[in-house]
Amino acid sequence: MLFVGIAILLVLFITSSTIEKTLKSIEKQNDQVIELLKEINRKK
Repeated sequence: MLFVGIAILLVLFITSSTIEKTLKSIEKQNDQVIELLKEINRKK
């Protein structure tokens, strides 16, 4: 039973780490899109 608990904790930790990295990547992409949109807006 202890091994199952440890396994679940490991899976949760790995999953949350992966989700965090994905969200940071999305945030970075959003920042780039915002900058591009600002640049396009300035040129008009």
